[in-house]
Amino acid sequence: MFYFKISRFFLPAVWLLALWCSAAAADTVWLKNGDRLSGTVRSLNDGKLIVDTDWGGTLSLNWNAVSTLNSKHLITLRDSQSGENYSVRLAAAEPGWLTVIDGNQQEEKVAVDHIDDFMKAKVKNDRLDWNGNVDVGINLKHASTETQDTHVAFNNKINQGKWRHNFGAAWNREKEDSSVNTHNYSLRYAIDYTFREQFFWQGRASYKRDWVEDLAHQALIGTGPGYQFWDDERGAFSLSLLTGAFSYGYSDGTIDSHFGSSVRWDYQRYLRGKDVTLFTHGEVGHSLDDDGIFTLDAEVGLRYALTSWSTLNIGYGRNLVSGTRDTLNERRFTTGLGVKW
Repeated sequence: MFYFKISRFFLPAVWLLALWCSAAAADTVWLKNGDRLSGTVRSLNDGKLIVDTDWGGTLSLNWNAVSTLNSKHLITLRDSQSGENYSVRLAAAEPGWLTVIDGNQQEEKVAVDHIDDFMKAKVKNDRLDWNGNVDVGINLKHASTETQDTHVAFNNKINQGKWRHNFGAAWNREKEDSSVNTHNYSLRYAIDYTFREQFFWQGRASYKRDWVEDLAHQALIGTGPGYQFWDDERGAFSLSLLTGAFSYGYSDGTIDSHFGSSVRWDYQRYLRGKDVTLFTHGEVGHSLDDDGIFTLDAEVGLRYALTSWSTLNIGYGRNLVSGTRDTLNERRFTTGLGVKW
């Protein structure tokens, strides 16, 4: 009986203490209407405050609706006039104000409407960070002809410490009545090692298979340096310069091989908080011999977040190969739904 009474008192107390500790570890945002939100403050940009919550996923709040906030982690605050970045902490103050605490624990009160740009400071660690998406587009048309267009793309990025893995695949098929106009797939993999701040070394391999064009196989393997211009809460942008071997196979079994170099880019920018993502990635290359082979494989598009895990996307891609026995000039427009994580 004694144990029962102690348990009835002790267990609820532990439960309330756990809730208090969880709330204390979270960031808190107070709104002008009196509401209070707990979560992780990610960034402020374009008048949108991005907050991750356990109960509602990623929320995009109007900054002019915020009264004050308290952040438990470092924030990179950007001075809109000088363009300089500062690592600070933000603490709640009276409505309409924030307390900015710098690295020397110096405090300064700043009006909320005087701050228009910040993001959660990126802390480097060895924890595995995995994000990616799957996009699917299907277009069926029944008229004087029957058209079936299908596009599937799979993209992944895995970061751990100084290592980064980027791999994906795509499959395209277009059929009009009994005629298949497009049928191909592609695979790619890249591994990066960051040897200095923003500088990395990349190894990359890709392969494409086409069942319609005379240029049936394309393969590339290369390595070289790269530079990460930024990688933060608002997106990422990197360039890499690769040197390696190109291989082209034709439908009759003939194979051409060349040495060449290429420039690879990968750009992603969040707009309207994180509701819209502008992205482009691709590669432009040229042979280093007298054959003058030129290649371009690029994609640009927009991805709109329907929920915290689903997206609506639209894109344009270009695949160009000139200087080989068969010139390839392929354009593709894609639209469809996707899943992200």
